[in-house]
Amino acid sequence: MINTGKKPVETYTWICADQQCDTIDCYKSPDNRQTVCKLWSVAGISDFHDAQLAGATKKINAIFDRLEKGNQDKSRYLSFVQHRNQLLLIWAGDGRVGPDDDFKTIRKTLKLRK
Repeated sequence: MINTGKKPVETYTWICADQQCDTIDCYKSPDNRQTVCKLWSVAGISDFHDAQLAGATKKINAIFDRLEKGNQDKSRYLSFVQHRNQLLLIWAGDGRVGPDDDFKTIRKTLKLRK
C-alpha cells in the first residue's frame, strides 16, 4: 500500500451471524469482501463507461434507493458481499467486532481490563 498521508478507507468483510446463516453481519477487515450498495456514477462518458453503462448505473442505483426506502428493519442495510469472485446482494447488519477493529473498540466489546 502506498502511503499518501491520507487516512485509509475502512473496508469490511462478512460473517454468518447465526448457526443457520439466516443473517449476515459485517465488520472491519482488510479483506474488503463487503460493500454498501451504491454504484459510482461518472461526470462524463468514456470508452470504459459509455452511455449504455451510465444509463444502467442510474437505473441500478434507483433500484437500490427504492429497496432502502422500503426497508422496515433499520438495523440492516443493503450490501454486496463477495465470495469466489461473485457478488451477492444481501441485507447486512453490523455491530460485530473483529480482529481488525481498533483496540479501544475491541477492549470495550470484550470488556478487557486496562
